[in-house]
Amino acid sequence: MRNRSAGELPAEATSFVGRRQELALLDACLRQARLVTLTGPGGVGKTRTAVRGAHRLRSRFPDGVTLVPLSALADPRLLPNTVAAALDLPEQTALPAEDALAAYLKDKTALLILDTCEHLVDASAVLAEELLRAAPQLHVVATSRQPLDVAGEHILPIPPLAVADSGPADDALQLFTDRAAAAVPGFTVDDDNRADVLALCRRLDGIPLAIELAVSRLRVLSPEEMLNRLDHRFQLLTGGRRTAVPRHQTLRTTIGWSYELSTEPERLLWSRLAVCAGEFSLEVAEAVGAEGALPAEGVLDALIGLVEKSVVLRVESEDGTRYRMLDTIREFGLEQLGRGAEAERTRRRHRDHFLRRARLFDAEWTGDRQVALLRQMVRDQADVRVALEFCVADPDDGSAGLSMATMLWGYWHCTGLLTEGRYWLRRALDRCPEDCPERVKALWLTCWFMDMQGERGDTFALLDEAEAVALRIDDRTGLAWTRTFRHHSRYFRGGADGVAEGFEAARRALTEQGDATGILMSGFLAGFFHVLNGGTGEGIALSEDSLRRNAGTPAELWSRGWALWVKSIGLWLKGEHLESIECARQGIRAKAVLHDLMGVAHFLEGFAWRAAELRHFERVAVLQGAADALWRRAVKEARFGIAVLHDLHGCAADAAREALGNDGYDSAFREGGRLPTDAAVALALADEAAPAAPVVPAQPPGAGDGLTPRQRQVAALVARGLTNREIAGQLVISKRTVDAHVEHILAKFGFTSRSQIPGVLSGSLRTRAD
Repeated sequence: MRNRSAGELPAEATSFVGRRQELALLDACLRQARLVTLTGPGGVGKTRTAVRGAHRLRSRFPDGVTLVPLSALADPRLLPNTVAAALDLPEQTALPAEDALAAYLKDKTALLILDTCEHLVDASAVLAEELLRAAPQLHVVATSRQPLDVAGEHILPIPPLAVADSGPADDALQLFTDRAAAAVPGFTVDDDNRADVLALCRRLDGIPLAIELAVSRLRVLSPEEMLNRLDHRFQLLTGGRRTAVPRHQTLRTTIGWSYELSTEPERLLWSRLAVCAGEFSLEVAEAVGAEGALPAEGVLDALIGLVEKSVVLRVESEDGTRYRMLDTIREFGLEQLGRGAEAERTRRRHRDHFLRRARLFDAEWTGDRQVALLRQMVRDQADVRVALEFCVADPDDGSAGLSMATMLWGYWHCTGLLTEGRYWLRRALDRCPEDCPERVKALWLTCWFMDMQGERGDTFALLDEAEAVALRIDDRTGLAWTRTFRHHSRYFRGGADGVAEGFEAARRALTEQGDATGILMSGFLAGFFHVLNGGTGEGIALSEDSLRRNAGTPAELWSRGWALWVKSIGLWLKGEHLESIECARQGIRAKAVLHDLMGVAHFLEGFAWRAAELRHFERVAVLQGAADALWRRAVKEARFGIAVLHDLHGCAADAAREALGNDGYDSAFREGGRLPTDAAVALALADEAAPAAPVVPAQPPGAGDGLTPRQRQVAALVARGLTNREIAGQLVISKRTVDAHVEHILAKFGFTSRSQIPGVLSGSLRTRAD
């Protein structure tokens, strides 16, 4: 399950006005420095300028441009995790998140945008400095109300939009005109109102957010009326003196004016919704906003009013309509909410809503609603964090944090956020030391997450405590889960004695307790142990038992994917390779839907074994390269460090190297490493019955055409008259990759047409390809 399009650059929902000089300066700064910070007051347009600049500069960063929004993040300790999530790096490695980021970015030519750093300025500075030191081709753009104060930082101030008297050439006037036309159809700036509009833009200091808020009032006020009312407010602010108002105060005054022009229900909702850290739904608005003078049935009308006033922005997504507040407006709302009893009740309603959501998730995520529930949790990540923080800080109820953190175990695991899951589990355990079933669960979950991340710490001490607590409170279900993961930890450390019997005893206990999820999961966990220790028949039977139990919920993909993987390994080791690959086809589709990178990597390995068996050696190298890229992102050690899986990988790789030569294998391996995950999955599922790709031995030194082995293959097939699409099918690579190779060949020799390629190919090259 992708954690959004979190790091992707957003499309621009409204027109972009002005900033030609700032965009040119950003381009120039990034040619001279690797850290550029866009500074300026709230609402001045730092984010829009950074995103527009990034869109224009994408071609300079072949390894990607990633936006990391930070306004919703309150805990600086989670900054590296947030950046990792934006880069689509799962937290399935035991490395600290900052070390995993450094390892991933070290050879990348990429641009990272840290957006809204002022409340995390120290943490942002430290992380930016560490990453720039580790990754020599990385560039970072930060947006902040203050510089990061890091060595080598270039500071680019973003001023308000220019306001002059030249009419249409003014950026501020152009912004007002564009937004007014959208807000009030038929409105135009003409000779009758131009002076008032210019004066209004000047009064608002050319601050884009202030102008957009003012434009929303055009539905009820003319520019002249609006100007008069604003002038009155500024006179109150300066005591009637002709004194310039600081720009930050200009925006605050404009927001305050919008607040005063709102109805009482709208004001209540504004301040209450300010506790929401990210986008929110109408359901959340009603749960958090309804109380006292604002009943639930009045929330929708108040929300519509705030949208019409541009206080709340409407966001359309594939999951329906959602809403959000800009940072400056949210800050104002929080100030109005204050810190008293009203604020406490509002934050508690927010916490209670997401606690209910976590409870629903825990009850249903292993069923047919799995994908929808995961998507919902991913979308609400910022508010889930706010709710968890309230839980672990709540002096009145220490158990809520343990409940929420443990109920989200499927979310932590399925999205790869194991490090963050452990962070909240640890804080909740520290907050609530009392014996309870949630403590038992938090302890064995922590142990399991550590095993999956390859961290071989003292997990048995955690399990000992979990078992002792479970025995004291007679938590039989918790005891069965604890013993399941005790044996899981033992075989992950290479132990075998008593593991099979231990798993069987734990499964019997889970059956006695009627724990359907536990029975299903323990089947493929125990099955994997049997498969690796010579009991392929028993391992296949256990995985099939899990699949049978799962048959009633066909849209559940997480458990099904792992059961299919265990079965596919068992079938391969048993010699039933066609059946193994059919399981792998089903399993990789499930893992791809969930964006489970570790699961996808495991399945890609199996497809590479099959490609080696069919002597499709280019395919072997590409698949192994794609898997390796995922392993490096996902876990501390590829293939869980398990010898049987290493041996199968090595046999396929050795056969491919022998056939292709080291250079040929390495070239194809690197090509696989550059494939997006969905392209790697598509390649794995491509027709394996296609003819084996022609083997082109590495060219001897001095042969001198300057092409890579893959490019020589493509050139030879062009000489045969194949189209790019046909070449892609022959070599089992994407057409886009073939297009790139052909363009490189044409550029290399200065050709203008592919028809020139056959005439210059040497007879020896064509013979090698033939």
